[in-house]
Amino acid sequence: MKTLLIEKQRVSANIAKINARAGEASVYAVLKGNAYGLGLLEIAEICRQSGISRFALTDVEDAIKLRQNGFHDEEILMLRSTSEPDFLEALVEYNLVGTIGSQDVALAMSGVADKRRTVIEAHIEIDTGMGRYGFLPSEFEKVVSVYKNLSNVALTGIYTHFSRAYDNEKLTRAQTAEFTALIEKLRSRGIEPGLVHAANSSALFRYDFCNFDAVRVGSAITGRMPSKLTYGLQRVGLLVSNIAEVRWVPSGTTFGYGGVYRAKRAMRIAVIPVGYADGFCMEKSHDSYRFSDTVRYMLSSLKRGITGKKLYVTINGVKARVIGHVGMLHTTVDVTDIDCSQGDLALFDVNPMFTAAVSKTYE
Repeated sequence: MKTLLIEKQRVSANIAKINARAGEASVYAVLKGNAYGLGLLEIAEICRQSGISRFALTDVEDAIKLRQNGFHDEEILMLRSTSEPDFLEALVEYNLVGTIGSQDVALAMSGVADKRRTVIEAHIEIDTGMGRYGFLPSEFEKVVSVYKNLSNVALTGIYTHFSRAYDNEKLTRAQTAEFTALIEKLRSRGIEPGLVHAANSSALFRYDFCNFDAVRVGSAITGRMPSKLTYGLQRVGLLVSNIAEVRWVPSGTTFGYGGVYRAKRAMRIAVIPVGYADGFCMEKSHDSYRFSDTVRYMLSSLKRGITGKKLYVTINGVKARVIGHVGMLHTTVDVTDIDCSQGDLALFDVNPMFTAAVSKTYE
């Protein structure tokens, strides 16, 4: 049996640090991807109990789930700029805040609002370098037109999204400057842009120049930011499983696909039915192929090979070293010097995003 253990006090402690770091800025809890794999409704409730009343999502199904489970008065901002009719209809039906990143979306949203004889609330998105949704800063007059000409769309905010806040201060400053300049131009034209927000989790904890009126945080809630620094945040989500087998093996035994590890002596091993399909040993994929990134990936792999970085799981409070390749659904560990037996619990630090099929326990 496998269970993802989510320690609620850790989530609450992380939110307390987020609130303290945000200061006067409002906090949007970004709960996309089933709250980064931790459970949408459960994490939303912890956020609400911690004083957060603004949420940000990408899939309208998640927004509907919140509304249908007691989150009636909280603001829900949809971070997707789209003219899909069903999506826009849901904005009205469930009182959601939309995102406008193009004139086409603005006109489509206005059309739905007109048909339903209502007003849709929305934020403008500005693309300062993320490259997904949003008006380019050079499309300033189009932004002005949206603010001035849509009587049935209430524009209550404007935002941008940082592309490398986790490791590039220079670029983040440049994006901030470009965004700030556009805000100032709007105000010089007599347009109040509404709530201004840009900082994601990394920007909130790394920098002091981009909080604006609000911040949007997701990975910080989980304590799993893309940074070597923890900022005092606690990692949330441990996979708990029982040991399937414990046995002695002779010297020379090899383990796992490829037989990359060979026992140098007789040793006692434990086999646990957890593998990469459960999120163990799953890191963000190397999905960029620029020359500089390829070199960085190679140097990182070389460093791990030289330093002999090892993987561990925890059994009865003791770290047990993983031996051989982690399998799809099995991991083998050295328990020669650990008092344990079949059925004992093993704890794995896993990426919760890969644990959709695993039941969850909240403590």
